[in-house]
Amino acid sequence: MKHRTTSEAAPTSPTSTNGSIDTATLELLASWRLEDSKPTPEQIGEAEEELREFKRAMNENRTSAGQPILYP
Repeated sequence: MKHRTTSEAAPTSPTSTNGSIDTATLELLASWRLEDSKPTPEQIGEAEEELREFKRAMNENRTSAGQPILYP
């Protein structure tokens, strides 16, 4: 997840076509933010498996190219 730096401007509130604040969009974004902040054990397991597969593929590619592995 990319975090804003102090040099980046804060996002403005989304507005609808008539100029009013789009509260439905703000609520949806807030719910996504909440979901992302609390990964389930399943999500953690899936992320760990993806990382293992990535490391395996990187090592396999480097081995086939005659280079040393990155992830022992």
